[in-house]
Amino acid sequence: MSSVVTKRPGWRFSLRLAVAVAGFFALVVGAIYFGSGALLERALVREEAALVLDRQEDIRLAWEDAGADGLSDLFRELVVTTGEQLAVRVTATDGGPVFRGATPNAPEVPWTELDAAAPTAKAVTAAGGWVAARVQLETGETLYTARYSAAADEVLATYRGLFATGVAPLLLVGVGVGAGLVIFALRPLRSTVAVMRHIVHTGDWAARVETPRGEGEMRDLAEAFNAVLERQHRLVESLRQSLDSVAHDLRTPLTRLQASAESGLGRTERASAAHEALTDCLEEAQRVKATLDTLLDVAEAEAGAIRLRLEPLRAAELLAEVAELYEIAAEEKHARIEVLGTEPGEFIGDRVRLRRALANLVDNALKYLGEGQRIALSVEVADREIALCVEDDGLGIAAGDLPRIWDRLFRSDRSRSAPGMGLGLSLVKAIVEAHGGRVIAESTLGRGSKFSLCLPRFSASPAP
Repeated sequence: MSSVVTKRPGWRFSLRLAVAVAGFFALVVGAIYFGSGALLERALVREEAALVLDRQEDIRLAWEDAGADGLSDLFRELVVTTGEQLAVRVTATDGGPVFRGATPNAPEVPWTELDAAAPTAKAVTAAGGWVAARVQLETGETLYTARYSAAADEVLATYRGLFATGVAPLLLVGVGVGAGLVIFALRPLRSTVAVMRHIVHTGDWAARVETPRGEGEMRDLAEAFNAVLERQHRLVESLRQSLDSVAHDLRTPLTRLQASAESGLGRTERASAAHEALTDCLEEAQRVKATLDTLLDVAEAEAGAIRLRLEPLRAAELLAEVAELYEIAAEEKHARIEVLGTEPGEFIGDRVRLRRALANLVDNALKYLGEGQRIALSVEVADREIALCVEDDGLGIAAGDLPRIWDRLFRSDRSRSAPGMGLGLSLVKAIVEAHGGRVIAESTLGRGSKFSLCLPRFSASPAP
């Protein structure tokens, strides 16, 4: 029976993409707004420049005919007839002032800004709502004519006001809608990631991605991903059934072999060769059965078919149980096992499987531990992770062998003389990864090794 996972993973990519889209939209709107404003201002300046140039000719004639009196008469006439706001300045050849005047209705003229402004065509400049033009007179003097346009200022002020009343709200709405669309469009991707994480953490291959409504690439993606999960689910189930069949087929003859050997032992004399042969046969059968069980456990864990019985655990108590289990074995080798620290280190895990993983590490260390050496069990606690550490001061592992120690059936040269099939560390890795954790091995040849089982403190719910 398939199940749909609704939990969503992190939104960092969605937010980054939404911010990028919103930023691009804001940049485009801003460019359009300010670019249009600049074009509007240039158009208004060109229009006012044409009017200034037309009026400049009248002012030049009035100055050449009657000087300052002629300009005063012209100003009075223009105020009455057109209401224009004009200003005139005449400078000598050396730049000294000759005349400066304006219509009574004109505001103060920013001559300094007009002189500093970059001239447009026909030497026209604009600043502060004023548009000015200049012409060289036959006498060598320079005549400046400036015209103030309140209408142009009002148009520009109205246009700038549109930013607060129209463009800014439009920009905010566009950014919000764009970000929402991006986040909504990426929802199937987040759902897919959530399903993948759920399967990795729980081994529940029955989980499926929620298929979006309608047609499109996202629906195709969800359907294709679900099809892959369905096929993988069938493969895992087939593997699980095959493992059960293999276990049954091999365990049954091994159990019969053990029973026959035990029965034969009761019928033979202890000092006889038959008794010794049956004893060896029984030991080898038990060894093969243990190897088979370990292989099946490793295969089951690596296939994601392992079922964990999760419960709240205290790391210190778990380490103490393992230390007590191997205390006698350590004394026989004149070695010692120590549990360092008293921090409980609470987390969620499968007690039986984790105890078996730690026991494998301790048993492996005892095989290569010398007289008087020790094994130290400790806990390292972080915010979201806890590490169960097994450290010894034994022979250590060669640097070339360290990356391969987790491989099934791998045994380094120095371990060939010790009993084992090279499955203990593989099982340790499989159990830890089934909990969503990781394993770290550190070793120096001749100085000892340290194995750390890094487990999440807060695990997913156990698989049904």
